[in-house]
Amino acid sequence: MACITSSIVFFPVYEFVYAIFIVGWIISYKRKVVSLMIRTNLLALLLLPVVALSAPTMVLNSPLLKSHKTPEVKRGLATLNDAFATLGFEVKFQYRPDKRSIMEANNGQVDGEFVRIADVANQYQNLVVVPEWLAKMDLVAFATNPNIDLSHYQISQHQYKVGYLTGWSNVATLLEGYDNKVAVAEFDVLFRLLAHQRVDVVLFNQAAGEQILQSQQIANYQLSPSLLSYTTYLVMNKKHQALVPKLAEAIKEAKVRMFKNN
Repeated sequence: MACITSSIVFFPVYEFVYAIFIVGWIISYKRKVVSLMIRTNLLALLLLPVVALSAPTMVLNSPLLKSHKTPEVKRGLATLNDAFATLGFEVKFQYRPDKRSIMEANNGQVDGEFVRIADVANQYQNLVVVPEWLAKMDLVAFATNPNIDLSHYQISQHQYKVGYLTGWSNVATLLEGYDNKVAVAEFDVLFRLLAHQRVDVVLFNQAAGEQILQSQQIANYQLSPSLLSYTTYLVMNKKHQALVPKLAEAIKEAKVRMFKNN
C-alpha cells in the first residue's frame, strides 16, 4: 500500500517540475527573440540618419581634368560642387579622353559632362545644355618651330600642318575644308607631335596649352592672338532634363557666392 501511495505522489511532482521547466524555457526563448528584435530595430534606427545623410551622386565625365588645370576650370569645378550640393547631390568627376567622354554622356553611362560649347546639343540628341555658363576660354595656335611666325596667323592661310583634339567640334568647324590637319585623342600626344615638329601648329586653349608646354619643359614656343573666344557649359543626359532649370539657377547663385568670397 505504501508503494502505491509513493508512486501516486511521485508522478504528479515530476510532471509539475517538467512543466515548470518547459514554461521557463519558453519564456527564456521569447525573451531572447524579443531582445534580438529590439536590438535589430535599434540598429536600424541608428542607421537611418546615415542613410538619410547619404546624398545621391552625379557622375560627370570631363576631358579637362588632366589637360586644363587652369584657374578658370578649377572655378568651374568648384561652382558645380556648390550648385549640386544646394540641390542635395554629391558630384564625382572622372577623366575620359575627349571623344569617349562625350559619347558616354550621350549614351547615359554617366549623368553628364563638364564642359562643352552650347552647340553640342545639336550634335548629340541625348544631351541637354544647362543654360548658365561655367568657363570662358580662348582658342589660339601654338608652334615650337622658331621659323614659324604666328603674330598674324589666320587659319584660312592654309600654309601649316595643323593638329587638334578629336571631339573639339568648334575647332573641327574652323578647319572645314582644311586638308593638311591631324586629329588625335590625347592632349599629351598632340603636344608631343608639336614638340617633335610632326605638326607645325596646334590649336588649343591658351591657358591650358601654356601649362602643358611648361610641364613638358618646352620653353621656346610661339602663340597666336585669339582665334576664337568661346563659352562653355555643363551638359546633362536628357534623363535629367527636369533638373536642368534648377541646375541653371543653382549654378548662377553659386557663381555669385564664389565672387563674393573672393
